[in-house]
Amino acid sequence: MKATPNPLRMPRFYLALAAATLAAGILQFRLGLAAPPELLFAWLGHLLGVPWIFNLVHALPWGLDAYAKYALLAASYLIVAGVGALFALWAAQRPWPLRLAAALGLALAGTGGVLLPLAGAGFFGLAPDNYAYPPGPALLAAAGLAALFALLLGGAAPRPATDAGRRRSLKGLALLAAAAAGPLRLARAAGDLWGRIRGLSPEITPTEDHYQVSKNVVNPRLRADRWRFEIGGLVETPLTLTLEDLKALPAVERPSTLICISNPVGGRLVGNSVWTGVRLRDLLERAGVRPEATELVLRAADNYSDSFPLDAALYEETILAYLQNGEPLTPDHGFPARLLVPGIYGMKNVKWLTRIELAGEDYRGYWQKRGWSDRAVVRTMSRIDTGVATPTGDGRVAIGGVAFAGRRGVRAVEVSFDDGRSWQAAELKPGSSRITWTLWRYLWKAEPGTYAVTVRAVDGEGRTQDPTPRPPLPDGATGYHRRKVRVV
Repeated sequence: MKATPNPLRMPRFYLALAAATLAAGILQFRLGLAAPPELLFAWLGHLLGVPWIFNLVHALPWGLDAYAKYALLAASYLIVAGVGALFALWAAQRPWPLRLAAALGLALAGTGGVLLPLAGAGFFGLAPDNYAYPPGPALLAAAGLAALFALLLGGAAPRPATDAGRRRSLKGLALLAAAAAGPLRLARAAGDLWGRIRGLSPEITPTEDHYQVSKNVVNPRLRADRWRFEIGGLVETPLTLTLEDLKALPAVERPSTLICISNPVGGRLVGNSVWTGVRLRDLLERAGVRPEATELVLRAADNYSDSFPLDAALYEETILAYLQNGEPLTPDHGFPARLLVPGIYGMKNVKWLTRIELAGEDYRGYWQKRGWSDRAVVRTMSRIDTGVATPTGDGRVAIGGVAFAGRRGVRAVEVSFDDGRSWQAAELKPGSSRITWTLWRYLWKAEPGTYAVTVRAVDGEGRTQDPTPRPPLPDGATGYHRRKVRVV
């Protein structure tokens, strides 16, 4: 009796796997449908928030931490491919009707019973707060991919493995690698001295340069005409508003700085934009907040959730924004609308907002369940933007940077050239508000060479920035930023 050859050595398997992988990438990144690898990634992505994993990832050299999500995405595709390989071994000698039926059953049961619950969408996607993964499209995508894979496996007669067959298998592996790389590729602007200081951040961050962080590889792409925003829970009159309803209400415009809680000392996960929207307190007054309400629970279209105290919702500066720098929000910054809550780290300034619930008890959101701060009050920070000092034309040179202290504002910035033993006052650029970052500069006469510069800020309440070096997890990074500055 002839031994059945290993189907994993046959080119047809790699062709089927490459086609299914490429189709999954198109479904996920072009059509916005939840393919099985995306659902698996939604669960694996939770690992990035586990404290020891977060610290390990962010200790990687050469900026490799920025690629952690893409590594998990690749792992998700490889795991699904591994399931496909196991299925191919089982299906090698089965007739195609049985092979197709088994593939469909496995896809539907695995997606509905395993992947959707792991992604937080509930059994077969029926969780009431599942906005990101509608069960119908998710199950249909899984069934379509399974059918494609099963049919392309075909029923070719077994052939002994030969050198030519091995070469074809290697070609198949190359084809699979190229197809697997496809989803990863898919996933992937002189005036005064203030304006001349090299590297100094602009007062208003261009939208394309403003940092964006999310738990997703592919962020939601929502349609304005279908989007609805709800306010419910402990209110007298639940509200449901469209984007046009929001735009018809009295609008406010103000600059406001956002900073990510995972921003390290000296990091770039901070930006300042002009936001336009509606005061959240005006919306809450329309809904009629009941006396027992103390907390707002926010829910987003990607199943993200977070919360903050009712007091913060009533700040004059807290708005539901639909414009950034005069233009509609981009998909990556939360289109159609996002929340802006000054003084609280960016993870609670929820994007793609769909619902706010008034609650009478504390709610622990997506990142709080993974060890991050529940209060998330912004810590005072300062940063040196200059790597090479700028000649001022009068024999001096200038360096500069930014400082931010949430709603407390910035009273002073100081620099040191002797590792903190003595400090000199920097000049603050006028015009900033307490909820925006402050630009600073320092001018001095310097000989050519390299200088070790340290910076610290004093907030509007007179408290000096915490000098103790701490990582971002769980409450935001602390410590002074130090940088080598060249004078040429």
